[in-house]
This record gives sequence, structure tokens and C-alpha cells, in this order.
Amino acid sequence: MGLILTAVTFGEVMKWVGYVIVALLCLMFMIVVHEYGHFIVGKLLGFKIDEFAVGFGPAIVKYNRKKSGIIFSLRCLPLGGYCAFHGETSTTDEPPKKDDFNYHKPWKRILVFIAGAGFNLLSAVVLCTIFFMTYGEMMPKVSAVYQFEDSSIEQNLQVGDIIIAVDGKSLYTTSVPNDLVNKINKFEDNINVTVIRYGEKIDIIVRRGEYVSQTAEGETNRVTGIGIMIGEYVGYRFDFVTALGRSFVFIVKLFGTIFVTIGSVFTGLLGVGEAMGGTVTAIQQMAMVSQLGFRGVLFAVCALSANIAIMNLLPIPALDGSHVVFTLIEWVRGKPINRKVENIIHTVGLISLFLLAIILDIVHFVTVT
Repeated sequence: MGLILTAVTFGEVMKWVGYVIVALLCLMFMIVVHEYGHFIVGKLLGFKIDEFAVGFGPAIVKYNRKKSGIIFSLRCLPLGGYCAFHGETSTTDEPPKKDDFNYHKPWKRILVFIAGAGFNLLSAVVLCTIFFMTYGEMMPKVSAVYQFEDSSIEQNLQVGDIIIAVDGKSLYTTSVPNDLVNKINKFEDNINVTVIRYGEKIDIIVRRGEYVSQTAEGETNRVTGIGIMIGEYVGYRFDFVTALGRSFVFIVKLFGTIFVTIGSVFTGLLGVGEAMGGTVTAIQQMAMVSQLGFRGVLFAVCALSANIAIMNLLPIPALDGSHVVFTLIEWVRGKPINRKVENIIHTVGLISLFLLAIILDIVHFVTVT
């Protein structure tokens, strides 16, 4: 019996290790996409690149492309990466040389800085579009209908109807779980509802009214609404154009959710451990999602890619948004802030971000446990 229990436990551990590996690969994919954005835009604008690295720490594999002189490396810590531009971290006050990063015009440097986030956003749009085309967005399905107390109100909804729009406005249940309720509650009388019935899209008119529903425990409740019960949400697949449009809406709403969450932390409505986490937390959550299969992984990568994009554009030292701010100041002033001071600020910012990630992970795990 002891051997069987040990085998089961070992099997579960190895399965979880597999999920963690999948999570790390997804994280590295998003990092490579981000750094490739810097790389490809830098190449197009004529910047000299010294190294494109995946990971941090000592190099496991290095390849030197002799024609361009660029070193491509895979490093031992799979928690980041970088695209090193020639002379980017120079601390001298002397005018930059021709091949140096800072030799190029400010607008070119700004394009390079925002390209990483831009590529993350582009990948989020592409993957989200694929997700909505292949797996669909979860839409409410009618599982029960009730007759209204007012016999003059006809119940036009049927069991099995999949509701996709209210008053011509699409439901976005992935980013707003209660979107159906929100849209229905805006009306007092007649409501135009679009449903999928037996595979066809039709528009029907429903009305609000009082009806009696029964709970699972056999209790009856008098409710005001459109006389239905939503038993489940099912994936409804969209065509390419619709899926593309919905991907933009999803990302915009996700941005709103991120800023609301950050605001809730500062106002005390949410605890830090509940709302935020570091790198380890992100890997853990990705590993948990990977248990749902490729569908869960694809959706998580969509959401995290957009998340990484918006976070990198924040004006926090060491992040791309901060580099953009310093470059804009240089553009306006006609001369840069002291390079040594700028590098110190970014170095302190980078160390602070690493420490913050560790603290957030600790607080998160203490909170959830």
C-alpha cells in the first residue's frame, strides 16, 4: 500500500512539474515576443544590436552571427530576456558615436522602446482572435423559461437559446461576466434580444415582468425580469472579422480591469495579496490554467500578453514607459538628462522591481493560504 501511495504521489508531482514547465514556456514565449519587438524595429531603423538574449544569467548556448555581429544566446534563468543595443547603457557625457543607441533621433528610440509592448499587444490580438474563432466566447444558454403572472406577456425565449446580443449590442461575457444582467436591467419594457436557435441567428422581442421561479430546494420566488434561468455558458464561435473586433474589445476591457484593480489596491478596497503577485505567482496561476488543456493556456497567454504590454508602458524606472519619458524630456530640452543619473535611476528601479516581485509573491501566498 505504501508503494502505491508513493507512486500516486510521484505521478501527481510529475504532472504538476509538467504544468510548471508549460507555464515557463508560455512566459518565455511572451518575453521573446516582447524582445523581438525591440529587435525587429531596431533593425528596421538602423540600430546596432550587440545581443538578443532569452533568459538571464550565464549563457547556456551562444551563437554569433558573423555577418551582423549579433550574439543570440539562451541563458540559464528563464525569467526574462533582453535585446542589448550598442551603447545603450553608456554613462559618459560625451556625444554618442555613430553606432551608439543614443546617437539616433529621439523619435526612433521611442519607437524602439514601445515596440516590445506593441508586439505583445499584437500577439494578444492574434491569439485572442484565434481563440474566439476556434473555441468561441462563453455565451449564456437558457436552461429554463417561466410564464409571467401577466398572461398578456408572451414568453418568446425557449430552452436552448444562446443569447449573444441585447438591443443590438453584443455580449462580452469573457471580460464582463454579468454583462447580460447589466444590459437587461437598462430596460423597463420591450427588449430586442438576439439569440442562436437551432444554429440560426434570430432577433426576438422579450418583455420584463413578474414571474415565479423555483429554487433547487423547492422554494418559490417572485422575480421581476425576462422569465428565464441561465444554466450554463457555452462557447459560441465567431467568424474572423467578428472575432478580430471582439479581441480588441476584450483587450480594452482588460486594460480597464487592470487599472481598476490597481486603483482598488491604493484605495484599500482590495488587499495587495488578493489583487497582485510576482513572477512566481504568475507561473503558478499559469500552471493551474494549463490543467484545463490548450484552451486554458491559449486564453491565459492572450490575457497575460496584454497585461505585460500595459505594465511595460507604465512610467516606472527600468520599464519601457520610463525610458520613453526620459527620451521625451531629452527631445523637449534638446539635451539628455545626465546619463549617469538616468542609469542609476533605472538600476535602482530594476532592483526595486525584483524585490517588489518577491514581496508580492510572499504576500500573495500568505494571503491565499
